[in-house]
Order: sequence, then structure tokens, then C-alpha cells
Amino acid sequence: MIVNSKFKISPILLISILSILPFLAIYIYVISPQESVAFPLVVFMIIVYFWFALVRTRVHKVIIEKNNIIVKRYYGLGRSIAYDFSKLDGFVVLFESGKLGVSESVFILEKGKRVVCICSYYLSNFNDLKLVLKENLNDLGEIKGHDNISDFLKNS
Repeated sequence: MIVNSKFKISPILLISILSILPFLAIYIYVISPQESVAFPLVVFMIIVYFWFALVRTRVHKVIIEKNNIIVKRYYGLGRSIAYDFSKLDGFVVLFESGKLGVSESVFILEKGKRVVCICSYYLSNFNDLKLVLKENLNDLGEIKGHDNISDFLKNS
């Protein structure tokens, strides 16, 4: 059985709008000579951080096949990387709360390092993917406590 991840529309729109902001800031700077270069620079730095910190580590296109999982980072725009289930340690679950509610993330581990993230905020078929992962990988439990989460994210 092959299961493909499916992205939700709202995160795609949000990331698209945020990705356009640096160009808008540069345009405002060009047409308004009295504006400081600091504004476009700050907007650009925030978006770069957003893309390389959040999108790179959390927004993955995932295809789960019989014996392996194929991952493409950056909303599926990155290169494909295949991981055999037999070589993976398992997965851990992280619950995060925010203004939009509680989001669940599943981190798949290989040799103690995060290699794949499946997040309920970005994927509409998150529960289907998690169910298939439970059938093929060891559930290593839930990450609890803020200190444990930050240690996990730093060390992975």
C-alpha cells in the first residue's frame, strides 16, 4: 500500500504570502527613497529564517511504500531521500499548542537523529500517515516537557 502526504491549503497560502513579503519590502524601498534599507533587510532575514528553520525541518512531502519512506523537503520541492523501515529507530510524537489549537508532529528517527517530520498542521491526511507508521515502525513515545523538547530539537 502506498500513502502520499497531502498538504492543507491554508499553510500553503500562508507560506506563499510570507515568501512574497521580501519582494514587496524591496519594492517599497525602491519607490520610497526616504525609507531605510533596514526594513527590507529585516523582512528578508525573517523570511530566510522561516524557510530554513521551519519549512526545511517540518514541511515534508512524504510517500510511504511497503518497505520504505520517501521524503522531499521544502513542500516537495527538494530532492527525494528514501529511508528503509528496517534501518529506522522508530518515531516520537510531539504535541505543540498555539493560537490555532494543538498540533501533533511525528519525528522519525535514524540513529537517534530526526530524518523526517510529519505534522498535522501542514498535512490533511496526517492520521493516515501516522497509522501506517505505527504498523511499520516502533513508537518510541511522546516528548514531554519544554526542556526535553528543546534538547531533542537541538540534538537532532
